[in-house]
Amino acid sequence: MANQEQHRTAVVINRQAGTVRSMGETAARQLIADALGAEADVALIDGAGIEDHIQQLLRDGIDRLIVGGGDGTLASAAGLVAGSQTALGILPLGTMNLMAQTIGMAADPTTALVQLREAEVKQVDAARANGRLFLHHVSFGLQPRMVRIRERMGYSSRLTKMLAAARATFAVLLDPQAQRLGLRIDGEPLELRTPGLIVSNNVYENAMMLKQARLDEGVLGIYALEPMALASYLRLAIDVLRGRWRDNVNVRELRGTAVNLTRHRRLRRDSRSIRATIDGELTLFDLPLSIESEPGALRLLVPRATGL
Repeated sequence: MANQEQHRTAVVINRQAGTVRSMGETAARQLIADALGAEADVALIDGAGIEDHIQQLLRDGIDRLIVGGGDGTLASAAGLVAGSQTALGILPLGTMNLMAQTIGMAADPTTALVQLREAEVKQVDAARANGRLFLHHVSFGLQPRMVRIRERMGYSSRLTKMLAAARATFAVLLDPQAQRLGLRIDGEPLELRTPGLIVSNNVYENAMMLKQARLDEGVLGIYALEPMALASYLRLAIDVLRGRWRDNVNVRELRGTAVNLTRHRRLRRDSRSIRATIDGELTLFDLPLSIESEPGALRLLVPRATGL
């Protein structure tokens, strides 16, 4: 960060992140100090205590908050920082690091810290689902079921987490379980029968990873899968890897600024709630569920010349 001495910078790291556990807390502190300077306030905290610590930092009046962890940790921090003058930085230490990939952060912590030191502040959008802020997406159907199965399997490292995720994905694709959902997109009604629905903060680009081309268009991307056989899911996976998933006939893409979601009006069972993942974290939402874009909600530290 240029002229960092003019800013009060706090760094909050989830000590349960795999990268921290593999390198050790002392080495992690030293790495951050070498990159950002000894004046940066560094705290390594268990996940459950991160929100309380950030709230105290905000009361103390920090200029820049760098959060190290996965997408869930980042979204929690963003929910506290949104609407303030504090700029949020991402140190990707999780498994997927979807938002970090979107803005062009390096996966290697040493390089990412250099990017943060030289980053510029940009005003970006967020979105909210029943008032809960998210930065990347909220998902229904396939992904929440995968995450639930993966968590039941358990894992002890990043590798075993990825293996558990692969097993969970295969189990879900053998039994996709399409849901009947009622959507109202900017007031227009739509009924869907879909095994998987994603609502993203801004629209995804047609690339190998599901990442947004921009973060300042003030729009939601709405992506619904058609019910299909296992072979069609495999073809879709190949299209995703080739960066051509938009060409797949089983993907329906819509957009809007506000989405209201309910169960199908003729379906009574489990009509009061729906399981979802929000930036990768498993949760249960009350219905009806209101999802809205929140343009310019967040000041984000972005690597220079990213084009966002």
